[in-house]
Amino acid sequence: MLRGISRNGFGGLALLLATGLIAAGPASAAGFSIFEAGSRSTAMGGAFVAQADDLSAMFYNPAGLAEFTEKGKLKTMMGVTLIVPSSKLVEGYNPYPGQGYEAKMTDQFFFPPNLYASYGLSECVSLSFGTWFPFGLATRWDDPDNFRGRFLSQYADLKQYAAGLQVAWKINDVLSIGVGPEARFSEVKLQGKVPLFDPFTNRIVDAAHADIRGDMEIDLTFGAGIKLNPTPKLSIGASYHGAVDADFGGTAMFYAFDTGNPQLNAAFASKIPVDKEVPVKTTIQFPAQTQVGIGYDFGKLNIEAAGTYTEWSAFDTTVLEFEAVDGKQVPTSTLPHDWENAWAIRFGAKYEVSDKFHLMGGYVYDQTPEPDGDVGPLLPDMNRNGYSVGFSWKITKRTWLDFSNLYLFFNERSITMNDDGFQARYNNWANLTVINLRTNF
Repeated sequence: MLRGISRNGFGGLALLLATGLIAAGPASAAGFSIFEAGSRSTAMGGAFVAQADDLSAMFYNPAGLAEFTEKGKLKTMMGVTLIVPSSKLVEGYNPYPGQGYEAKMTDQFFFPPNLYASYGLSECVSLSFGTWFPFGLATRWDDPDNFRGRFLSQYADLKQYAAGLQVAWKINDVLSIGVGPEARFSEVKLQGKVPLFDPFTNRIVDAAHADIRGDMEIDLTFGAGIKLNPTPKLSIGASYHGAVDADFGGTAMFYAFDTGNPQLNAAFASKIPVDKEVPVKTTIQFPAQTQVGIGYDFGKLNIEAAGTYTEWSAFDTTVLEFEAVDGKQVPTSTLPHDWENAWAIRFGAKYEVSDKFHLMGGYVYDQTPEPDGDVGPLLPDMNRNGYSVGFSWKITKRTWLDFSNLYLFFNERSITMNDDGFQARYNNWANLTVINLRTNF
């Protein structure tokens, strides 16, 4: 029996809404975060916080922006990340969805863009503006009307993009710092079936289709970084992006199905507002993130090791509240997640083949924050290993073309302790291609 599906099924309705408003994936980094904010950084496995020598430093380490600034010069960088994920329910287990059951997500691709601009206020101070996507992606299962996890999710979509304004200052040859505010813009959508227990047949039936849309939520946080160069060849960096609690408001629509039993139809309609907008609100906790790294320049070869610590423990509980409509009250739902803080370990290398052409490669091990009890159709997350390659090519006097490709191998995960009673084995992979153009004026 799925968690929350009571004898009348309305607990299952609350569960459907509560879970659907908070998860999406499989994303490129563990949980539902996106770590690919630039091509050169991605080519180095994301190990970029100590180097941070292009405008994607706004995400990786704002302090790096000061080290290549020029007074009166405007520098820009723009690009896109093409994300192609794949997720399969390889095998279901008894009692639900059943031994040997298989399903897969619809083939999708996503292309979050990035855009940065930086102006040199002096030879050691810069002012920068940029946008990137720190969280996002979606789940959409094939044959959604017959998918056995349809009461948990058919389609879930979460998007968040950041717009930052940062000041960076190279204090001396050893120390640089950077800091600035970030606006976070978030949206959520969900579609799924509402379950109802039919006492006449002793079975769970599809009572309604739920369509939930959250209004855009805007929140403020900040990003900061520090960079040390104890010697001209050794660099040490650290950065931090703050957490955001996004308080969503939105509407839910419930489109009732004919269950084949007029009494059952009437019982459902007496409890749930059908074909009417139902105001709903909830809070999603987007975690803080810390990056640390160390790099060394051997001349033509530059290497870096870095770690990313994401405070996913903030994502512990979701409480969903509905307003009454026509005297009908959908019950408040409290759903525990109990995610854990997680590390990603990254290694990268860059080799200067010539003044106009550089080659890069990298590796990342990314730890999932999601415990077994929360792994299900909404987000079947797991540990992953990533391998990346890329290049930078100076195509004109002032313009570089950057290209990278990251392939993520997910560790297959078998779940027999899912809190919803949905036990299965999952297999995921993802490919990410990032292209950027860098130029200055």
